Amino acid sequence: MIASILQFMRRDVTRGVAGTILLKVGSGVLAFALFSLAARTMSPDGFGIFATWLSVAQIAAVVGLVGQESLLVRFLNEYQVGERPDLTKGVLKSSLKIASLAMLIVIGGIAIVASMRGNWWLLILAVSAYTAVNAGLMLGSQIARSLVSILMGEGNREFLWRAIVVLFLLVMLLVHRQLDPAEMFAAMTIAMSVGLVAQIVSVARVLPDLRRTPARSETSRWRSSALHFWIASILEVASQYLDVILVYWMLDPTTAGVYFAASRLANIFAMVSAALYTFGARRLPSLYFSKNLREFERTSRLMAEVTALCVVAGLATIWIGGPYLLNLFGPHFAEQHSVLIVLAIGTAIQAAGGPAAAILQLTGHERIYVPVVAANVALRLVGFLVLVPFLGVLGAAISTTVSLALATIALNVLCRRRSGVDPSVLVLLRFPASRRGNYAVRSADSRD
Repeated sequence: MIASILQFMRRDVTRGVAGTILLKVGSGVLAFALFSLAARTMSPDGFGIFATWLSVAQIAAVVGLVGQESLLVRFLNEYQVGERPDLTKGVLKSSLKIASLAMLIVIGGIAIVASMRGNWWLLILAVSAYTAVNAGLMLGSQIARSLVSILMGEGNREFLWRAIVVLFLLVMLLVHRQLDPAEMFAAMTIAMSVGLVAQIVSVARVLPDLRRTPARSETSRWRSSALHFWIASILEVASQYLDVILVYWMLDPTTAGVYFAASRLANIFAMVSAALYTFGARRLPSLYFSKNLREFERTSRLMAEVTALCVVAGLATIWIGGPYLLNLFGPHFAEQHSVLIVLAIGTAIQAAGGPAAAILQLTGHERIYVPVVAANVALRLVGFLVLVPFLGVLGAAISTTVSLALATIALNVLCRRRSGVDPSVLVLLRFPASRRGNYAVRSADSRD
């Protein structure tokens, strides 16, 4: 058994997935530390207001990117495999221009709506600045991940700035300084700016040859794909952050803060999903477009093996250590262990489903992905309206879990039918012979 484990760990895909998951887990630990320290250095209402505006800013950043972050992942990989530096330069210039203009419009909208609600102008300015820098970091991470490395892309987006903010919050806690939401957003924005600068420098170093290359465009292809990516990205981020806004609106700021803390802890499984997406977005498209079907299948199976281990370990952690983890946010958070367990079940099912969404989007089937995510958000909204008035925050958790489970099942069925790949952990139950007969990755040119 030990020999089998060692052989498993020596596989290049295993090391790649494990390394990416470790990066995500490390950033998740920092995120947990950041939010728990923020809860300790802010009043309960202040933390709830911060969590709500953070959710608004995350959604606004995705809206302002107009799908360009996913578009770059899709086409940079294709153009690199096809050795088309002219199109690589063209898509980079086009995406940067579109995202910059759209982000200015979104930030203006945030400022207008917030001022109409009577929010403090410093909070409006801080949230607007955070939204802009966060969007830049999201876009920069996609470019850096495709052209430089996963570490440069995701390390700066997820790890570096959080470490800086955690150190800042530790100092504030030691000196017994209470922060308001505007100060918290300002600290996060400054730290994220450091990561953005690092990404810009790293990407600039690998682009000298493109400076002499004339840029070419495939505008019709880009616009068509960007629209689907944009809608999908908005629905994805809404499914992650709209919950907190709804709880704030339907209940109160303190409860919104509690739900936010529980959902962040349950995201231990979302870290696995995000890591699989990150690794898959880096490796699978090049295998797909180069028609390396054997390696594509091998990579998918090994990703499923790592996922299964992480899901089992994560569920055990949440079940046993949940109350202790919640208590780090504050004593009143520990009372919501049942909410945490319900949310964890939903995110565990989502993680076990594997990178179905990534495979559908990155292999040219992004159109069928959008209706599934839209149905997920709509079902969750209906569940909130029905269950929250009767069950409170537990009703919100149940609604989230049911919608995640149904969306995961739908995505996996579509992924198997359209791409010929089973990305879930269920693939481990199949025998190699039948697996070879079932897998037939279809042409990237096929459309719905």
